[in-house]
This record gives sequence, structure tokens and C-alpha cells, in this order.
Amino acid sequence: MFLFETSRLCAAAGILAGTIAFCTASPAWAETVRHETHFTVSFAGLEIGKARFKIQFDDSSYSLEGTGRTTGLAEWFAPGTGEVSSSGVLIRTAIQPENHRVSVTERKEPAESVTLSFVGNAVKDVEVVSAKPRTEKKAPKYVPVEASHLASVIDPASSMIIPMEGRDARSGRRVCNQRFPIYDGETRYDIVLRFKSTKPVKTTGYEGYAYVCQMRYVPVAGHKKNHRSVREMAENKGMEIWLAPMGGVSVFTPIKIVVGTKYGRFTAAPTYFGKVQ
Repeated sequence: MFLFETSRLCAAAGILAGTIAFCTASPAWAETVRHETHFTVSFAGLEIGKARFKIQFDDSSYSLEGTGRTTGLAEWFAPGTGEVSSSGVLIRTAIQPENHRVSVTERKEPAESVTLSFVGNAVKDVEVVSAKPRTEKKAPKYVPVEASHLASVIDPASSMIIPMEGRDARSGRRVCNQRFPIYDGETRYDIVLRFKSTKPVKTTGYEGYAYVCQMRYVPVAGHKKNHRSVREMAENKGMEIWLAPMGGVSVFTPIKIVVGTKYGRFTAAPTYFGKVQ
């Protein structure tokens, strides 16, 4: 779930949104579930952003809407707001994205956006709206994105909805020990999760448990070769994502994210986790 998005939304909002999840689903709910999560994002103990995500799903479809903004010191140095939306279908064994859009406004610059459409789990179309010139990511400086990289992928925001089979939902190892292929409109990467522990969680709207997963970033394509920030992200072993169930069913979403860096620790902590208010 945060360095990787919701990706532009979270960057603009001062949020490192890692992202997860292309998981199997076996519908175990008959009614529509409407869930909301509020995050406060801090760096080295200082608040830098806020974000809200609304998720709706039933046994055949899902949708997500999110908003974020910088706060505190970040508002002085890099003010920004963002919006993200994703939707798709739930078939018996998979989440299948259909549409994804993320829009970011920084300072007084024109808004920038990326829109993706999918057929199956393959990217059909990418539309980028930006006043800034785009860098052609060609070899040998970059690892180019090939057509094969755009098959069997999921957008970053859809990865925040993680349906599991009932029995698997009771196992932190089943929920966490997975590898998820992500495409954000520019870069292709994998998110690899490994189970660490089960922790109690208490916040407004929820008191229960969360599975704590170590999160690793694996660059695949679209990135600059040997770039320091890409290398540091890939080598970072100090990233965690905490997953909790929504609406009393076996569908998980992030409730907390921790990203350690050599400069300090980013934390996205919940202030609300529960039914849409």
C-alpha cells in the first residue's frame, strides 16, 4: 500500500501509500459493505498530511474513492491535494480492475492526472494530463515498460481491497505472504508481503486485530537504472503494512502503514476505521 500509492495522491498529500493486493476472493457476503478509513500521516512525529478512503463492495463489484492533502509543516513547503478513484468487478477468484484515476494539484500549478482502463487484468489505455514535459523512458538509462509488463496487473488503489476466503482470513500468513503486480501509469513494480505478527488495534470505529506484514518494493520496469531512490526503496526492510477486516467480513484493507527511512519514520495511523459516516 504507501510509497506506491495511491501513488500521486499520496505523494501530493504527503502520504506514502504503499499498496497491495491482487488477492483471491470467494464471496461470503450478500449485502453491500460501505467502509471508510481516515489516516493522519506523520514524519518523525510531526503531522504532514491527512487522507480519507471510502470503499464499497458487494459480491460482484467494488469501488474506492480517496482524498488527501498536506498539513502542518508540509503545507508550508510543498502544499498539495489529491483525489483517487478505482472500480472493478469481483469474480469468484479475483479482483478485476476496470478504471483508475488519480489527480494531484501542487501549489498553484495546474492539476495533473493519470487515467487507466483495463480489460481483464491487462492495461487497455493510459491517459496522462500534465503541463510538464514527460521524459521518454528508453533504454539504456531506463528499464522500458514492455507490453508484457501490462498484463496481469492491478492499479495501486484497487490493491487496497483485499478479499480472502473465510478460512484463509483467519491466517496472518495466508493474508500477508503474497506478491502483487502493480502498474501506476508510469512504472511497473511488485509489492511483496511477508507475515510478521498479529497486533491488537483500537481506534474510533474499530477495536480488534490487524495482521502486520513486512512490505518490500521490487522495481520491474519504468524506472531509471541504478537510481539511488529506487535502490533505497528496493533495499528498505523497514516498511510495514497492517491489514484489518472491513464490515465483519473476510475482506481486508490497510489500517496502518509504517515506512522507515534513514531520515526518519513515516507513519500513516488511523483516526477512524469503520462504516461510512
